[in-house]
Amino acid sequence: SDIRAVEFTPSRDGDSPVLPDLLGQMPEDEPIGTVIADGAYDTRRCHTAITTRDAVPIIPIRKKRAPL
Repeated sequence: SDIRAVEFTPSRDGDSPVLPDLLGQMPEDEPIGTVIADGAYDTRRCHTAITTRDAVPIIPIRKKRAPL
């Protein structure tokens, strides 16, 4: 439950595009158990960034999303 990375974005920008950068703020040798996020992060790019770090994504599925 620790906050390990921070990124401030303008309100006009979406949050999910910065997730790979947030994960990149953490050392590669530091394990990430889970990434918990809201449905805005239910994108292929976010899932890939999370699983690349051997972490488990806990993200609700967005309505009408295409299969990942």
